[in-house]
Amino acid sequence: MPLKLYKEMIELRGIDVSYHNGVVEWNKVKQTGMVDFAIIRSGYGKFTMDEQFTNNIAGADTAGLKVGIYWFIYAADEEEAILNAKKCEECIKLYKDIITMRVWADWEYDSDKRNPQTKESRTANVKAFCKYLESKGYDVGVYANLDYINNKFGDLSEYPLWLAKYSSDKGNYNPLIWQYSSSGEIIGIKTKVDMNICYDNLEEITTSIKRSIIRIGSRSADVTYLQQRLTAKGYGVGKIDGIFGNLTYNAVIAFQKNFGLIQDGIVGSSTWNALFPYMYG
Repeated sequence: MPLKLYKEMIELRGIDVSYHNGVVEWNKVKQTGMVDFAIIRSGYGKFTMDEQFTNNIAGADTAGLKVGIYWFIYAADEEEAILNAKKCEECIKLYKDIITMRVWADWEYDSDKRNPQTKESRTANVKAFCKYLESKGYDVGVYANLDYINNKFGDLSEYPLWLAKYSSDKGNYNPLIWQYSSSGEIIGIKTKVDMNICYDNLEEITTSIKRSIIRIGSRSADVTYLQQRLTAKGYGVGKIDGIFGNLTYNAVIAFQKNFGLIQDGIVGSSTWNALFPYMYG
């Protein structure tokens, strides 16, 4: 299930949650500085919304985290897979504008236990789920562990991969998201929680921020990307928190000075060009 290789990636740190994690205190989660995004279970099967879904998505968004969705599929055939997708859409449609980290199709062992499948039918079911949500304007992807990637799924290479592999490295895989642990500990969550890294596509990010202008006082994802890029280049910004404060301002001034730019602390096209030079002619 390969993904195309990108020139450069920005790593975002995240968690995924469901009602099994209890009532999450999202502001405390954000304040740890350890979490940039949350993939939230919206539900499962043909009829059921996760009982903590609305609390989780509203809380994560309000706290300033990027948000994605996953749906646990129970389906005997493609028709039932589409019914899963329709119920998923019903649950998430009010939040479409804030779902920036895709809707993920989650087919696991319990899905097969309820509805035994062949590799071909299982793959067709996942594709049917994804294609329905794509038709409604959602970006989608597929969650899978190594057994499903290598043995139980056919060709799903048209979709980004959320890889479940609990180890110190992701191996020879190129996922968009890597779920590397199921035993994370985060202030604001009383249970163990799944931990993830998202290898965000820098090409897409830089296209979106190309015309962005940010300055001291700004709060946005673009500030997070700025802070990550400055940190990678050796300019200290303090905490990477999406808030353009004094330390980020000082780092911008130092960067602008070193690159012969106007030292105004404002990040516009000239500073973005210097930060991400390969994206511009």
